[in-house]
Amino acid sequence: MEATTWQTDQVPDRHRDPTVTARPSQEVKGAVTDSLAAHGWTVAEAVIAALAWIVADPAKALTHLTAHRPPPKKTGRPKKRDSQSPT
Repeated sequence: MEATTWQTDQVPDRHRDPTVTARPSQEVKGAVTDSLAAHGWTVAEAVIAALAWIVADPAKALTHLTAHRPPPKKTGRPKKRDSQSPT
């Protein structure tokens, strides 16, 4: 399995390579954008590099990332409010 697209002759393609989505808070996104820009990186470059690191050395990468792992998201639809309860 190839760790990264940039190690191949293929350019990422929106039809072949599905998008990975994440929704960080505005505060986190702003802080990370500024921090990465100060080092000459973009958010996309950092995410792709992190994914490549996980593929190359999952044990080491995940050990470092565990402290920053977000809590799991709730899944499913919200419970319906009881029509008898006051609003």
